Amino acid sequence: MNKRAIFYLFSLLLLVMGCAMATAVPVAWLMRDSGSVILRFFFSSLVVCVCSSAVFLKVRRRKGEPEFKTGSREGFLAVFLSWMGAALIGAIPFIVIGGMRFADAFFESASGLTTTGASVIESLTVLRSGDTLVGGLESLPASLLYWRSLLNWLGGVGIVVFVLLVMPLLNPGQSGQQLYNAEVPGLKTTSDQATPRLASSIRIIFFVYLMFSMLSTFCYFVGGMTFFDAVCHAFSTVSTGGFSTKTASFGYYTSPFLQWTCIVFMILSACNFTLIVRLFVSRSFQYFKDEEFKFFLGLIIIASLIITFLLYFNCTTGINSTDGEIIPRSFGNYLRTAAFQVVSLITTTGFTTSDYCFWHVTAAVVILFLLMFPAGCGGSTAGGMKCARVFLAFKLVLSEIRHCVFPRAITDIRLNGERMTASVISKMMAFLCLYMMLFLLVGTILPFLSDMDMTTAYSASISCLSNVGPGMGYVSPNETYAWMSDSAKYLLSFTMIAGRLELYTCLVLLLPSFWRR
Repeated sequence: MNKRAIFYLFSLLLLVMGCAMATAVPVAWLMRDSGSVILRFFFSSLVVCVCSSAVFLKVRRRKGEPEFKTGSREGFLAVFLSWMGAALIGAIPFIVIGGMRFADAFFESASGLTTTGASVIESLTVLRSGDTLVGGLESLPASLLYWRSLLNWLGGVGIVVFVLLVMPLLNPGQSGQQLYNAEVPGLKTTSDQATPRLASSIRIIFFVYLMFSMLSTFCYFVGGMTFFDAVCHAFSTVSTGGFSTKTASFGYYTSPFLQWTCIVFMILSACNFTLIVRLFVSRSFQYFKDEEFKFFLGLIIIASLIITFLLYFNCTTGINSTDGEIIPRSFGNYLRTAAFQVVSLITTTGFTTSDYCFWHVTAAVVILFLLMFPAGCGGSTAGGMKCARVFLAFKLVLSEIRHCVFPRAITDIRLNGERMTASVISKMMAFLCLYMMLFLLVGTILPFLSDMDMTTAYSASISCLSNVGPGMGYVSPNETYAWMSDSAKYLLSFTMIAGRLELYTCLVLLLPSFWRR
């Protein structure tokens, strides 16, 4: 295993994190944070940049030295170490500026980078000094709130930036694709790449990501947010991260325009970016030719309508919003509220406008819980199993049922007209089984680490594994994860990273054969 190549990649990513942290310094100055906050952000970013630069200069390729030889093992290990290192670096401002304990800071950082959006920040959060965080989220410096949202944005675009950085290092061809496969979510098929060259596809995707970020910022600002809040919420929306600058999350903004705008951008961000790239490359609109997107959109429409009718006929006096106000009973209000929660959970964004656990409509809560499993589309910033895998699993089940009636019939499992090979189907089913096993395992372990009921344990498990954020029970939208023990927070932090890297990238490191020469 080429350790120099791994540390080279590792140091590059940490250098990016240090430079990103430095952007909080002018934000702190513009938002009039205290001088001590500005200095702490400056020195924190300086230390990270200096240390990562020192490692980079130590392991970099010397003049005349041949290129590093890298393979799939280097790719998997570099990606995992980079995400763990990035989570540790991301925790520094929460410790140095927010005064948070390491377990809480690491959880918050991992949640931001994996675009989960689960938080431990509330008015009862215990700090390193032993005091509690009086005032909760909104008492934090503006620059620290910006850093939380920036972690979301960096985590969502992590695959793009990271591969762009390492492409010049890797040998042309297979090595770059292996590193791409270690991070990219979803099925790996021949149609995943929008252009013949991987680097070209990544640059276009990065451009689309930036365009969505700027466009959503503009829409939020026009809709009534301050420019600071518009930028932070745009970062969290486009990355499907869900961190907000307000304790009431997106429910703080009661404007229908803002909420519908957020719904649109959450849907776009959870779509396969390849479809968006093809708008620029081939100038063809292929959304409704894509079976995964049609399945994804169908789930949103059907679930939103069902929940709207359930609310309309069961909640006759209105429902509570996250800011404490009552949302009046009307079909339009209930449709917007239901659609927002459905889209937020299925895209794994995690924004909330109403705490669904207080609807007291069991069927609606069950539907929302089930939507956490398929989540968004492959090749997007969303987490979860991905709709393509769930859709293909349905096709496989139907195929096996047909075989019971017509045992000699030969049926192909296809996605968008492309025949899925036996190896792809086998890997997909193995992934789904592994996903469910890890969900059940984490949910079973959690009550032993921290006192909680089974509803809270299993909803926290799937929420972190699918990178959703809010769950049920004591991790509902109006609650946080602050009350859990440190061991439970570490377990859920690893679960978030494993879910973001789609399990294999993390679990392959546990195989003894991975470390053999």
